[in-house]
Amino acid sequence: MNALDKPSAYALRCARMVERLRLMGIKSEHVLDAMHRTPRHLFVEEALRSRAYDDLSLPLGAGQTISQPYTVAKMTELLCGDALQMPRKVLEIGTGCGYQTAVLERAGIHEIYSIERIRDLHEIAKRNLRAARCVRSRLKCGDGYLGLPVAAPFAGIIVTAAPKEVPLALLNQLAVGGRMVLPLDEGGKQFLWLIEKLPDGFRETCIQEANFVPLVNGSRD
Repeated sequence: MNALDKPSAYALRCARMVERLRLMGIKSEHVLDAMHRTPRHLFVEEALRSRAYDDLSLPLGAGQTISQPYTVAKMTELLCGDALQMPRKVLEIGTGCGYQTAVLERAGIHEIYSIERIRDLHEIAKRNLRAARCVRSRLKCGDGYLGLPVAAPFAGIIVTAAPKEVPLALLNQLAVGGRMVLPLDEGGKQFLWLIEKLPDGFRETCIQEANFVPLVNGSRD
């Protein structure tokens, strides 16, 4: 066994990652705990596992990436808001390798639905989540632009790729009082947004600059 493959080596790197996230401004102890309990090295390619706990996005193949830990933690913090009022049912658009899905599950969200358009990634995510012993999330291969109306409304929606505008279907599937976190590509520059659905409309808050792969229409086998 390689020294890096020892569980203790990954545990130390993960603990350092969590402390770095704290210093970078992640305030929710609930989210930090979820990041600590999610084995990120199981969600990256074996050749890249030495970098699994660095604050880097890493390639997954098919032109996709696993987001850097700070981005995952920040989006989870925005989605969950007050941990005492954590959203019960969440829709994730862009399963990727399943890491963000696993963090949501470790955070204690009761119902998680996740859609991935690329069949190979959908299958990889299923394997990764099983390896991480995350078994509650419901994965679907399909077009994220359409959301999942059969399971709507959702208390939270998280989009892990950048559309040029907010998909109307997702707005319609967000419950009153719900929160949507997504990046938007605004003329070649991306920003992370929090959208809250109020009884009389939407409240939109621009959080920070972002860097995500594009959100593409349609499923892809």
